[in-house]
Amino acid sequence: MAKETAEQKLLKALQKKTASPDISTTKNPNSSKGFNFSFSILDLNKFLFLGIVISIVVLVLQLRSGMALLNKKMDYSDEIKTNSYQRDARLPEAKALKIYTDSFGNRNIFRPYDINLGKATQAQPNLAKRFSKYKLVGVAWLDLPESASIMIEDMQSKTTYILKTGEKLEGVTIKTIYTDRVVFSYENEETTIKL
Repeated sequence: MAKETAEQKLLKALQKKTASPDISTTKNPNSSKGFNFSFSILDLNKFLFLGIVISIVVLVLQLRSGMALLNKKMDYSDEIKTNSYQRDARLPEAKALKIYTDSFGNRNIFRPYDINLGKATQAQPNLAKRFSKYKLVGVAWLDLPESASIMIEDMQSKTTYILKTGEKLEGVTIKTIYTDRVVFSYENEETTIKL
């Protein structure tokens, strides 16, 4: 007798199952333990329609109550009941308009404000006039332009300064150093001193 293969055993087992269905696997509607609930698209549409109708009704009721509040007459009489704290509380009083207009009448918003004087500081003299006493003596740099420095001499005091880009001389910043000149910058004004 030939030995049965695994595939043949599996085939026989499947044929037995299809030939005689097992009674325990069939479903009996009366013996089911869980609640069986069926829901169709038509039922879903009914619930959605009901939700839309309820939303519209709520919206209309809200609109009617809002319109009733708008049409209601407001009473602005002075007979408002206040407690003792509110009666004693006072609002700060405004000063005369002249005080406010005098404070900004002389104010230049583009100049720093001097609190001690109460007026804007006087404008600095022209930058070119201020730096007319300086003479550019030399320009030096290593391998990069960022390493550039200048030698500038004060002709009145005979003092020599060695400065780099970004440093200040009398509050004026060195903006750019070129091979034959230097550009100084103060606020919105610039001046150039050449070799």
